[in-house]
Amino acid sequence: MKSGLLRTVFWVLFAAFLAWDYAASPAVDLRWELAPISAGSGQATRGGHCSMPD
Repeated sequence: MKSGLLRTVFWVLFAAFLAWDYAASPAVDLRWELAPISAGSGQATRGGHCSMPD
């Protein structure tokens, strides 16, 4: 009984965290993300997607 309650509390808190994170995070701009198929091809970049301007 106690492990079932702990499991339920964990999943409720986890779902609440995901909902908060989704609401608090800025939207992802897919134009600035590197396409996985092109990773490692072509000229080396100077920085990753984290160094691009906002």
